[in-house]
Amino acid sequence: MKVPLNGIFYRVFCVTMLLGFSAHVNALLSIDHAQNLATRGDSGISQMLYRSQAALSEAHSQSQLPDPVLIVGAQNLPTNTFKFDQEPMTQLKVGVRQMFPQGDTLSLKEKKLNTQASSLSSVAKTRYLTVTKKVRRLWLEVQYWEREKKILNQDKDLFKQLLEVTHSLYSVGNVQQKDVMRAELELSRLKEKIIKADRQGEIQRAQLSRWIGAEASVETWPEALPTMLPPLNMPSKLVSNTFEANAFSIQQMLFEQLKSHPMLVSLQGQVEVADKDIQISKQQYKPTWGVEVNYGYRDGENNDGSDRSDFVSAMVNVSLPLFSNSRQDKTVQSATYRKEAQKNAYQDQLTEMVGSVQTLSRRLLQTEEQLTLFNEQILFKARLHAESSLNAYQADAANFSDVMRAYISEQRDRLDYERLLVTRLQLISDLQFYFLTDTPELVLGSYGDIQQ
Repeated sequence: MKVPLNGIFYRVFCVTMLLGFSAHVNALLSIDHAQNLATRGDSGISQMLYRSQAALSEAHSQSQLPDPVLIVGAQNLPTNTFKFDQEPMTQLKVGVRQMFPQGDTLSLKEKKLNTQASSLSSVAKTRYLTVTKKVRRLWLEVQYWEREKKILNQDKDLFKQLLEVTHSLYSVGNVQQKDVMRAELELSRLKEKIIKADRQGEIQRAQLSRWIGAEASVETWPEALPTMLPPLNMPSKLVSNTFEANAFSIQQMLFEQLKSHPMLVSLQGQVEVADKDIQISKQQYKPTWGVEVNYGYRDGENNDGSDRSDFVSAMVNVSLPLFSNSRQDKTVQSATYRKEAQKNAYQDQLTEMVGSVQTLSRRLLQTEEQLTLFNEQILFKARLHAESSLNAYQADAANFSDVMRAYISEQRDRLDYERLLVTRLQLISDLQFYFLTDTPELVLGSYGDIQQ
């Protein structure tokens, strides 16, 4: 029986779709993919970009003169007849009034809002870096618990073998029943540890899903740790044993280097905005000007029979800022105080960031030293001690408690080692927040999404 050609194509298409769907379901969630998902879907970045665009639009509107005022009315109209040609001073008046703000208020407001827009753009970049740091830390936490579960499940097979050994020795009368009970107890405790690790992993996945949605619930997780290196532009002495000897010079270097961070750039922008507020408030000492031009139409005739001539009038209005002590002076003083507050906020943030970088650097150095110690001594000796304890027990030269303590200690060392590996990557990610400040171009798409 021949199969129709279109039926073959249909089967091939279905198999291809199923394979593609299976590959998608089993796809690994890499740390970079998680970061991209989080930053592309973060509403906080969109919010800052919208506010930045709003400030730019407002800057253009604030730089324009106020709308002129049209004046239309009847003047000196007699109330006994309401006729336009009865009295010589009756006129139909049409005029235009234009006001001019004080001094350079318009240009200063435009500069202020443009600076505000730039500051908000830096806030969006800071948000991008913050989301990246949080998502990376959560992703690494999930991976740690996945690796811990893997280690515990491997040890479960080992503990089952230990239980079999005790059963075998007990059956021939070489050990006591308490050794069998201890082996069963430790196996049960190990299963409880696996449950705890699974619960902790689910907690971290739930927190990660706040940023990337259902992608955090993928069953498979990358086994290998990602490759992450300390930022190249970070002072090398920060992660060396010469830190104490060069602490002052490193601190000064950090003060200068961190000033380009988007968080500090946005705060510096707020200082400039406050400075523009001072300049705007000083414009209140200058007068507000207004120009008015009117045309008065008159109907009727003069006593000599000639037509009444129309009137044209022009006026200039000038405000008189006489009460500077009670209003203008206080406004300038208030703006000055706000600028000083912003300067202190900038300096406080800079100092805090320098301190955070120094703390992270020292922790990274100590973590590297611990990892070296684990690699060169602890893991090997712990494994050797566990194996020798088991051999001694089988030779009736040690008790079972010593064997279990040795294996549990070796397990704890391996878990501590895994924790150090993840902690090292988390510290590097935190340092990248301060030094890898080049972010993709963040713009608003047609539907309010971030395009990178």
